[in-house]
Amino acid sequence: MTIIEITGSMLRAARNLAGLSQQEIADRARISCPCLTTWENSSSSVPSANARALGRVVSALEKEGVAFITGGATLQRRPPLPPITAHSEARP
Repeated sequence: MTIIEITGSMLRAARNLAGLSQQEIADRARISCPCLTTWENSSSSVPSANARALGRVVSALEKEGVAFITGGATLQRRPPLPPITAHSEARP
């Protein structure tokens, strides 16, 4: 098993790949949005973060199909789309 150092830039990239806002990830990981903002702004540095809290952020992103790789992140699968109902279909 390879351990990957996750930087602030990687967190931001992963969140963008998943198509989620900072608030959505913060809510899912049970952390504050300003905390996530600080971590993402740590740029190419490993964020000064509580390991459990950072682990919850990583888990939330992984649940959306993001995989962390050395130096970045990739989207392994697209998250499921919401079902289309008769009321949500576009009309010509």
